[in-house]
Amino acid sequence: MSQSLPEYDALDAALREVDAEIGAAEAQGLLAGMLSASGEVEASRWIAQVLAGTEPKGDPARRCLEALAELYEATRQGMDDSNLEFQLLLPDESVAVVQRAEALGGWAHGFIYGLGVAGIADESQLPKEVSEIIGHLGEVSHAASDDGGEDDEAAYEELLEFVRTGALLVREHLQPRRRSGPVPVQGSGSGQGSQRTH
Repeated sequence: MSQSLPEYDALDAALREVDAEIGAAEAQGLLAGMLSASGEVEASRWIAQVLAGTEPKGDPARRCLEALAELYEATRQGMDDSNLEFQLLLPDESVAVVQRAEALGGWAHGFIYGLGVAGIADESQLPKEVSEIIGHLGEVSHAASDDGGEDDEAAYEELLEFVRTGALLVREHLQPRRRSGPVPVQGSGSGQGSQRTH
């Protein structure tokens, strides 16, 4: 069973407690960007980015590191999920849509920053589709909802799905899935004993 995401509010509070400059949504976006750019990312490298400029100590440090470790595993597994069930760590529906939109913008900002941290400095070198998605994510990172009406709720849901699928598409383009073995071919039961050597 795949690891579940930590609770948004708990991680956000833990990050504030250690004076981190970024919140929970941006922290996950940062990791997703790093994973998209380089495939494998050491948890310690990502955590160092999240906690840059802080000196966490004692219980606040322990709480924060435990929640970040949980987020690392859940995000890594989610981005590799073959059913594309990757979920973004964002405030739940009880929170005003304005704040959810701000968190989504932070997630998108973190994702773009993570791509850069992991070595993608020049977007012009990327496939056209990837650079277009990154451009749109940049726009999302500056978007904020206005009055929290029904139209905003629908727009937020659309943006959320765009960011989620956009991040997965970028990862798929930059880190194509490598199969661990040959793809089984249906109806080829006759040659099981023979192996061809080169």
